[in-house]
Amino acid sequence: MADVKMIATRESYGNTLKALAAEGHDDLVVLDADLAAATKTGVFRKAHPDRHFDCGIAEANMMGVAAGLSTMGYVPFVSSFAMFAAGRAFEQIRNSVAYPHLNVKIGATHGCEDFALMRSLPGMTIICPADDVEARAAVRAAYEMQGPVYLRFGRLAVPVFHDEANYHFEIGKGEQLTEGSDIAIVATGLMVNEARKAAETLAAEGIHA
Repeated sequence: MADVKMIATRESYGNTLKALAAEGHDDLVVLDADLAAATKTGVFRKAHPDRHFDCGIAEANMMGVAAGLSTMGYVPFVSSFAMFAAGRAFEQIRNSVAYPHLNVKIGATHGCEDFALMRSLPGMTIICPADDVEARAAVRAAYEMQGPVYLRFGRLAVPVFHDEANYHFEIGKGEQLTEGSDIAIVATGLMVNEARKAAETLAAEGIHA
């Protein structure tokens, strides 16, 4: 049996931003709040230092900078921990990004309550990928769409279970991973693989999820 690849989705975030820039997307810029090593945007900074802006530990100000950049035709990806991005800067996201429906993408890691906050905002698209394949596709989809997007990534390395060759990502669409008629398990992000393992355990007991 082949070894399962383990990749943290925050790694996928940084790698995809770097790849998008290398493909000629000159409007892409990345903002950080002194956490490039943790959000993994350091790989983008190393490749494109002129397009990476460290705003320091000033997340609210960073959202304002991103909002301004978006009005000038740039596509800013704002990066921080979820508690700071969604929590500390909630007012700025609400007033300066969501209500004017600006083209700002927020890449956050290590989250919990952030979904509740971001789901309350009009026009905000929330995406929480489950593995590396989905995360890379989600970053690309966020870049392509117009309007605010909140992407939540994980710190832990998780198994890559999607087959990239046969995988299609679509914003707003869920996917069914297993067949079953007894019970449905709904999950997002890092919990999707846990749900897959739960389905296997249940299957061994004759319960098809």
